[in-house]
Amino acid sequence: MKKSSGWLVAIVFLLTIFLSLWFHSFRTRSVEAPPTIQRTVQKNPPKKPASTKRNIPKETNQTFEPLTLAELRHMNRPGTLPRLIYLPDADRGEVFRSLRRQGLPLWISDRFFLLPRHIKPGWVRLKRPISLREFFEKINDFPRERTRRVVMYSGDSLDDFVRHFSRQTRLRPRAIFDEYFRFSPYLEGGILAGYYRLPYRLSAGPAMAYLTGESEKVFARLARKYLGEYDPAGFKRYLIVASIVQRETWHPEEMPRIASVIYNRLERGMKLQMDATLNYGPYSHRTVTPERIRSDSSRFNTYRYKGLPPEPLGSVTRDALVAALHPAKSSDLYFVRNLSGTHDFAPDYATHLANINRIKAERSRRKHSRKTGKSVKAEESSK
Repeated sequence: MKKSSGWLVAIVFLLTIFLSLWFHSFRTRSVEAPPTIQRTVQKNPPKKPASTKRNIPKETNQTFEPLTLAELRHMNRPGTLPRLIYLPDADRGEVFRSLRRQGLPLWISDRFFLLPRHIKPGWVRLKRPISLREFFEKINDFPRERTRRVVMYSGDSLDDFVRHFSRQTRLRPRAIFDEYFRFSPYLEGGILAGYYRLPYRLSAGPAMAYLTGESEKVFARLARKYLGEYDPAGFKRYLIVASIVQRETWHPEEMPRIASVIYNRLERGMKLQMDATLNYGPYSHRTVTPERIRSDSSRFNTYRYKGLPPEPLGSVTRDALVAALHPAKSSDLYFVRNLSGTHDFAPDYATHLANINRIKAERSRRKHSRKTGKSVKAEESSK
């Protein structure tokens, strides 16, 4: 009997705490805190007294009506919601996190008491200012916006993306940059390469919230799979490695092995000495020349400095990111591009030098065959 009564007291106590916290979230939440906790309704406002003597009236013409619970949490106040809202095709938890990221004034209790169990995905454009209550009541009734495909090309820098995106959407580049840095923790590479669907009419804020949010979901999912947790500060290192891998090859099957070369050289204290690291920012699509290698004094010049570049070089694909998180196990320290467009790997410099000489010889034979009109195989068979 004593045990059962003890359990009953504990349940009542926990239920009381939960209800008090729930009521507190309803009572304190607002986008802009109201100046007072009461609203004043003027009835025949008194005229200014002629004399400067202080008059204390016995009765006042003001009546005070307390704010309702819904008004305290601004559920009935129109105009507190963004005009364009994205509803992802996901569970209630993911929808809740996405709506909070987009600026909706939601509290944790709303995930359980306001969000419907089933939400139709898509983009919603609010034709007029509405309250939070009305939005959730009609969340599945709003028409969804028509969308078009937007591409984030692999290897593109943020400058490249903003330039293309601005032309396609007619948004100001400055606004795109500002909203990107408001939502993404990365100076570069915060938008995963791939295809996205965006409305025809949109502003920079919802666009960047959606693009960076969808990318962050992939980052977090892969980080939890291979690292156990997602921390943007620590994840940046893998994003840098993935951006180098992305620049070095277009072949997904080679990416884990190139990543292993990067990690092997870092572990041995060797300079990376990779041309790809000099394709940063405004130089993202420029050919790296010997003069550029000698003159570039930035930390991106891995011929001059040890370690990784300070920031990612540009956007990466999922394959490049997986390669950086889960590289191949090898003893390779060098690689060189062959004539087929793939790479030949080597564990030591002697083998690497032999690969280079072999590729040069094959290139010269092909040039000679083009001049004489004979194929390489025909020349080899004649010999």
